Amino acid sequence: MADTNIFHSGGPEGNEDGPDCRQLEVLSALSQEENATYSFQGLRRKLGLHQEMLSRTLDRLEEQDLVERMDDGYRINSKESLGFDYSIETAPAETKVVTACLPSSVNVSFVLSALKGRWFHEFRWLGYSQTSSGLTLSWITDDGRIELRAKISEKILTISALYKVETDQERATTSALELFDLVGRATKQNSISREHGDLN
Repeated sequence: MADTNIFHSGGPEGNEDGPDCRQLEVLSALSQEENATYSFQGLRRKLGLHQEMLSRTLDRLEEQDLVERMDDGYRINSKESLGFDYSIETAPAETKVVTACLPSSVNVSFVLSALKGRWFHEFRWLGYSQTSSGLTLSWITDDGRIELRAKISEKILTISALYKVETDQERATTSALELFDLVGRATKQNSISREHGDLN
């Protein structure tokens, strides 16, 4: 992400001792989805950073209480998120590939449990965001060129592909359809589990 310019605004009283450019890059990635929790390796792929550099940056952000380390990754510290505004000047293109209605019996917590941390084909687990409005699951390629998001809100599933280079669009779209199949299998498994539970 060397070509991406990141700016920071809205810090408390214009604090000159705030995050540096590398830290802002991490904060920007974590704040792309509300209440997102991203894995360490997912962040490394997304930002293209060496793992030692990322580790040091996250340690400094933790020391400043800007980032929280969770059991399953890192997220913006909820106490600080309202006081800062992080943004990326050039965001990747996003294409909504699939929109589908899910069965009313689907439990998003079950889907999260079934898919969290799972890889498929060339895509590695990035992280998730769970809010009152729904659940978002994210995967990313090892080279960080393509990101896939599966959003579930009010039993509506939306699969989106994000890519930085136009030539990746076809690859991203095909992968989004494969992700749709993966999520579909997880929701079907959820329905079967509920049916068996009803029989007991």
